Amino acid sequence: MSPASSAFPVASRRAEESGPAVVGKHAGLEFLTEPEQPSHFVKFYEEEQTLLDAVAEFLASGLRAGDRMLVVATPEHRDAFARRLERKAAPAASPDQITWLDAQETLSKLMVGGAPDRARFRSMVWPWMAKAKEGFPRAHVRAYGEMVNLLWRTGRVEAAIQLEEMWTEALQDHVLSVFCAFPIESVGAERDSARFEGLCRVHTHVIPAARFPRRETLETEIARRAELEASLHAALPRRAQTEEDMRACLRAEHRAPTAAADAVAFEQLFVGTFGHDLRNPLNTIINTARIMTMRGEVLPEGRKHLERLVSSATRMHRMIEQILDLTRTRMAGGIPIERTWQDLDPLVAKVITAVRAANPGRVVTYQKGGDCCASVDPDRVEQVLATLLGNAISHGSPERPVQVSLSGSALSVQLSVHNEGRPIDPELLPNLFDPFARPKKTAGRPDGLGLGLYITQRIIEAHDGIVSASSTAETGTVFEATLPKRERGVPARG
Repeated sequence: MSPASSAFPVASRRAEESGPAVVGKHAGLEFLTEPEQPSHFVKFYEEEQTLLDAVAEFLASGLRAGDRMLVVATPEHRDAFARRLERKAAPAASPDQITWLDAQETLSKLMVGGAPDRARFRSMVWPWMAKAKEGFPRAHVRAYGEMVNLLWRTGRVEAAIQLEEMWTEALQDHVLSVFCAFPIESVGAERDSARFEGLCRVHTHVIPAARFPRRETLETEIARRAELEASLHAALPRRAQTEEDMRACLRAEHRAPTAAADAVAFEQLFVGTFGHDLRNPLNTIINTARIMTMRGEVLPEGRKHLERLVSSATRMHRMIEQILDLTRTRMAGGIPIERTWQDLDPLVAKVITAVRAANPGRVVTYQKGGDCCASVDPDRVEQVLATLLGNAISHGSPERPVQVSLSGSALSVQLSVHNEGRPIDPELLPNLFDPFARPKKTAGRPDGLGLGLYITQRIIEAHDGIVSASSTAETGTVFEATLPKRERGVPARG
């Protein structure tokens, strides 16, 4: 189906060619009880209980209205929905009013070669729609499904988007309301912003994790978000103290090994737990603000406040992720990785595209040669390149291009990032990847805690690879990472 011919917004994989897709309309919780017909809406939630209550309300209101319903869910969720319907004293469903299907079993029937098959999808939905309308030609039809969520949680994002598109396409031939839900943590924030926006675009309506106070005046809403922005800015100066405290802990560890080890272990456990608990509310802030920006829900004078809010929250999210990675390296013996056999070329191209979009005034070139397939963790490789490119953009000459190259040999893949400009001080190069050995910065405002290169080195080492840096005024600054290919099926550390 062509997005241009559809009455509903469907995410296009060729967004660069066809222009930006329309983001689903903003909707409140009342949409669950009286959804538009037809519609394909998504709700983001923070807690499992919120999801169970929302689906139960969706089904209970359908029972009261005499609607026909399809529920494709896990066995645990189906039982939880039934219990909540009993507590809500919802009318008893007639034998044909609700059809219950197992999400995993149904998904396995739709998949062909790792992707949902459109013909199989039609053979499932179309007959069910015909049966649901038998004897009730004017009855509304509702569907709730968790197959897309199963794909998303297991990292098969492209397959999940394809299945969402099939549901939206079904609205062209059938009048029904389709309800999907995602935990806010699973869609991420900074690194997954493109995925999150794509998920919003493939639905007709979006219900965010928290309702917007639509009856407040615009001035009150801007003031409230400006206050939140101020709180985030107030937290940023404490980064230097946090770094100094970590340095002090390391010095104490050398002076008194036993006592320091206990103190560091407690600090790392606290920082790791605190950082993990901060991610959900930050994800909610970032994604909610992005929805408001994409939908144009604030006037131009308020938009800059919202953009600063997103920028501040994103920097804070990046610091939390770096602290969590640092904690993992010291508590669990290294950063965990999940290897799959990957062609690194599309991963590198994806990161470069994002960097170009975020820095429209900078030139980033890319050159690739040889077979660049290897056994790697794709998300971690993207994290490495994003860090190296970010450094090159920040410290390189704005007038000169940043050069990225990817090459493959028989045993390894080499990734390098080169920029021109002021070279790195030769005295800093030996300890460049050690944030605790580098001298404290005295000027400028860093975007993080200075942990990016340290985490980059740990990620490459977790792949049994090496990363190095060189910098001179004549040749410029080059960061190069070498990753062993490994044959398919060979066990790997990490």
